[in-house]
Amino acid sequence: SNVMFGDFLTREDKVYQEITAPEKLPDFLTETLEEYNITYPTQMHLVFFQDAVMHCARISRVLAQPRGNSLLVGVGGSGRKSLANLASFLAGCKTISIEITRGYGMTEW
Repeated sequence: SNVMFGDFLTREDKVYQEITAPEKLPDFLTETLEEYNITYPTQMHLVFFQDAVMHCARISRVLAQPRGNSLLVGVGGSGRKSLANLASFLAGCKTISIEITRGYGMTEW
């Protein structure tokens, strides 16, 4: 069995603790996704299978750290950006995306 920890189950008084009912996480993340879709114009449609839930918990843990950051590596279309956006929404963080174009240089940086 997979042991999972997080601080995202409560809005106030975030306490990093063991998630004792991981079977409830897909429903919780679906509700959070609905809030995300109401808040932001770009809609996301995600399926929360066990690996996706665990990755979201990991990303949330990293973002909760001071100056927390992470490099997500994987094949295109695997959900890295979507899970990062949802995890940042859980953590109350704002996300930005850098679009690299042909003329990208020090000025744009």
